[in-house]
Amino acid sequence: MAKFDTNIAPEDIKSVNTPQSIDSVETGAIQRLLEELQTKQLDLETQRQTLMEALEDLEESRNCYAALYDFAPVGYVTFDDRGCIQEINLTGASLIGKERSLLIGTPFCSLVIKSDLKLFLNHLRNCRRFNQKVVTELSLVTKNSSPVQVQLLSVPIQIAGKNISRYRTIITDITERKMLEKELSRLERLNLIGEMAASIAHEIRNPMTTVSGFLQLFKCSKEFMNHKENLDLMLEELERANSIISEFLSLAKNKVVNLNYHNLNTIVKALYPLLLADALRTGKNIKLELGDIPDLLVDEEEIRQVIFNLFNNGIQAMSFEGTLTIKTYVDSEAVVLAVQDQGTGIQPDLMERLGTPFLTTKENGTGLGLTVCYSIAARHNAIIKVKSLPRGTTFSVRFRLA
Repeated sequence: MAKFDTNIAPEDIKSVNTPQSIDSVETGAIQRLLEELQTKQLDLETQRQTLMEALEDLEESRNCYAALYDFAPVGYVTFDDRGCIQEINLTGASLIGKERSLLIGTPFCSLVIKSDLKLFLNHLRNCRRFNQKVVTELSLVTKNSSPVQVQLLSVPIQIAGKNISRYRTIITDITERKMLEKELSRLERLNLIGEMAASIAHEIRNPMTTVSGFLQLFKCSKEFMNHKENLDLMLEELERANSIISEFLSLAKNKVVNLNYHNLNTIVKALYPLLLADALRTGKNIKLELGDIPDLLVDEEEIRQVIFNLFNNGIQAMSFEGTLTIKTYVDSEAVVLAVQDQGTGIQPDLMERLGTPFLTTKENGTGLGLTVCYSIAARHNAIIKVKSLPRGTTFSVRFRLA
């Protein structure tokens, strides 16, 4: 039988078995657990606070991205493999002129003008075929039916696990850029003509003066009395050629401009009697609608030339009893001189070439009248805009306010 140690002191037995010692041990353990729990709770609260701050930052970033996406200076569009709009930002919807919700699911082909439809289809086809970005310029039909020239830059994207293509596209409005390119091209042509005018016009006029002098001498001679009609005809043609050269010289790039402050209304009123007489002579009418405008720094003689040229073009474009209206007004940041006729309008193919030297539809026209107007406008830091309808054409010369 095993033996046990019986030499245990009574006080040891008491210390182990008393309720007080048990309570002390339990209280200490509970205290430690409470401290650990409080520490964990503080850690969790700190983590929760950090997570909330991260969520707020994420929400702010998302809102910032959404604002940047929606109000970017260009349109962002996502097309499906059929060319339908899956997503579009507010700028793109505004460019097209329709609500974004109405554009989702719309085939983009329906927004492209018919003549450029093949360009868009080839754009998507090339993007899919070559798997790289493709750039195409075409025109869209907007809500107000006026075409807008845009540039499409598309890149293909693949959906994971699916053989389906998507196209992310940037739409940029290039209408203004195209207008500036046309204006720059027009100015380059004017500069070329101006350089030619400065170099050869005087050289042409000198021999013409000699020929004209001898013809007038022959006209006074008895020996050429029988040729008087022919001599008169030659002198008239020389005079007409001289007037063309005078117009040609006004295109000179280095032409001196005498700028002073004048009011367009005063210039128009001074010309009105002469213009009215010319209009009545051809059975036409002329009307003035002069607004309250400030003085401008202009060359009076050149402005008179612009008014004469636009007046003559308008009068000749109208039928009997037509009315030509000359207007002046302030529009936005420009003073506008507008000449409006009641003719049949300008053919679309000619609209693109207006201002081209020697372009004319008149039987005896020189094709320099409008060219001179564009040249004078350029020297005055002004621009000429044309609006042509079947019931008439309006030429507006816009002078920028200082």
